Amino acid sequence: MKPKQQEVGDLFVTDSIMTVKLLPSRKSASKPIRWFQAGAVTDPRAATRDIAELIGRLQGQQRVVRGLTLMTERGTEIDLEGTGLAKVVALAGFEVLN
Repeated sequence: MKPKQQEVGDLFVTDSIMTVKLLPSRKSASKPIRWFQAGAVTDPRAATRDIAELIGRLQGQQRVVRGLTLMTERGTEIDLEGTGLAKVVALAGFEVLN
């Protein structure tokens, strides 16, 4: 049995879409969303479910994703704790790396 490969991911969230890119495998996927409005998470339960589902689909059986770097369309100036993204990523079972 092959050992599982450790990966980290970049999670980019806009008002209408969420994109995840895993490194070093370079796998990526996107999903339309409705729970991120005006720079904040409006439905934490749906956000947690969508993040866990999308990353679970990407990681498959040979990869383990431990942490995510969070980004939004507003750039690096935004307070990630204030948006609620850090909280829902932690609830989905991943470590926030930034």
